[in-house]
Amino acid sequence: MSMQILKKELESALLITCWSPSNDQLKEIAKQLRAFKGKANKENISKIVVGVIGSYESMLMEGVDNSDLTTLLLLATKTDASDDE
Repeated sequence: MSMQILKKELESALLITCWSPSNDQLKEIAKQLRAFKGKANKENISKIVVGVIGSYESMLMEGVDNSDLTTLLLLATKTDASDDE
């Protein structure tokens, strides 16, 4: 697997938005992933990546609280757009 493909797959899996791993770091990540014995989930893969390169910037999509937006949309649908009050 090319290092650029691995990099793109990691970016996709971990929602990475900003990082600059070297080829040596990507090789080390690949080595650790091959040797990994455990549940392959986002958290465990992230631990390997952070262990090799340090921190990275990513999007957080899980557990987002949209209750305020839901309430706002509900209120918007119940208002009369022709009211001037």
